[in-house]
Amino acid sequence: MNKTKKYLINGNKAKGSKISIFLLLSFVSLSFFSCSEITAPADAFPPATPKNLSVLGGDGQALFRWEKNTEPDLKAYRLYRSENNKTNFSLLKAIIQTETYDRGLNYDSTYYYYLTAIDNAGNESSPTDIREVKPINTVAPERLSRINVAGFNDPLRAMGINISWVPPDIGDLKNYLVYRGSESTFVPDASTFVDSTDIAMYVDRLVQLNQKYYYKIIAVDKGGLHSDPSIAASDIILSRPVIVSPENNTIFSPRIFQWNGVTSAINYVVFVGNGPFSDIIWSSNKTTSSEINYSGPALQSGKYYYCWVGSYSKDKVILDDSSELPAQINSYSLANQFKGE
Repeated sequence: MNKTKKYLINGNKAKGSKISIFLLLSFVSLSFFSCSEITAPADAFPPATPKNLSVLGGDGQALFRWEKNTEPDLKAYRLYRSENNKTNFSLLKAIIQTETYDRGLNYDSTYYYYLTAIDNAGNESSPTDIREVKPINTVAPERLSRINVAGFNDPLRAMGINISWVPPDIGDLKNYLVYRGSESTFVPDASTFVDSTDIAMYVDRLVQLNQKYYYKIIAVDKGGLHSDPSIAASDIILSRPVIVSPENNTIFSPRIFQWNGVTSAINYVVFVGNGPFSDIIWSSNKTTSSEINYSGPALQSGKYYYCWVGSYSKDKVILDDSSELPAQINSYSLANQFKGE
């Protein structure tokens, strides 16, 4: 009897222990899931207003500098601008450095700016005091350099002369004036003026074959100041070579390319392709002759191929800073079609 009671008591104790363990595990589980759902409060604190914003106006531009914010979650700074009033501000740019430029300013306008800081949560600081900038025009653009003049005459682009140059690193550039003469010492004035352009290149199509043209370029800023004329650069538009052999729609035999020479051409090069002016499978070395042997891959018998000739007006291009560029092909022949033997 005593043994039976002891068994029951132990049985009750064991049952109570299981219940205690179950309750303990349930509490731990509830605590875990409750903790996993806890989120940090949203960041509602904006960065401090940037300090010591300074502005320096110059030729068509303004330079801004300020002290770096110390917030660890700082994302960027925002620069706002308004033109000729202090009410119509819009975002000009976002930057991560503590220095920036605003370029291309008009001399007949007054500009107003303020700066803010923004953090990773999107909180934006209060603005700095408004700064005023009135651009001044004191320095003319520097003389342009690296003028490259290249004539072209081909079936795809017709003919003309490409002129390109390095744009000046200034904040108040307005445009460029293009002048053309028949000798390197020509004077850029109303009688030699060709056109104006907003970009650092120009295509002159009012030109003739076999005539050498010289070009000078002047840069103009928004205040009307002009650079000195560039050093003259020149080129000529060559006539197109005419292929003599192989004749159009004939079998390529013998494997020699021949063409009529072009007045004032320095070199020639021959191309073979699967299409006219496309899918090139072979090109020759430059040659001063008006014929050259084919030395490319084997041609399939009965298959049509295309050949064309390019002529050079220059062996190389030497710019005004004494640097060199490879010469471009000046003129191209029409493409002749021929069959592999």
